Amino acid sequence: MSMPKQSQQPATGSLEVAPGREPVEIVFPFGLVGCPEWRRFAFVAPDEAPGLAVLQSLDNEGVAFVLVEVEDLVPDFLATLSPEDLGLLQALGLGRDPSVRLYCTLSVHADDSVTANLLGPLVLDFGRGCGSQVVLSGSPWSTRHPVAPAGK
Repeated sequence: MSMPKQSQQPATGSLEVAPGREPVEIVFPFGLVGCPEWRRFAFVAPDEAPGLAVLQSLDNEGVAFVLVEVEDLVPDFLATLSPEDLGLLQALGLGRDPSVRLYCTLSVHADDSVTANLLGPLVLDFGRGCGSQVVLSGSPWSTRHPVAPAGK
């Protein structure tokens, strides 16, 4: 599985589905921030990369993102959010419906450091097959939260 080599750039290449795992189609009705035309994706969690998932565009096969569940990365993430940001996530079903999960994209930089976009997480509703990227307005988090330093 390849990860992007520059911050906020999608990985390239096509999705390789792990044996026994079928991709789940997720539709983002409004696309992703800055890319409204990127709407249809396949979500898969490859067996060879536990804890990670791939979001592969079905509209542009050259676009794919590596994801991780936000709470796996930052267990107290929701407790750090403003009431408005938390309300927005809850309005999208987070915390009320177990099929709604919160993910963030990972980026690998030229120095091999890895960062996570915690300011613009993805709310994925697996029950309905839809998703939304939200931009948190009162968040202390950034688009480049360090996950792994260079050379690790």
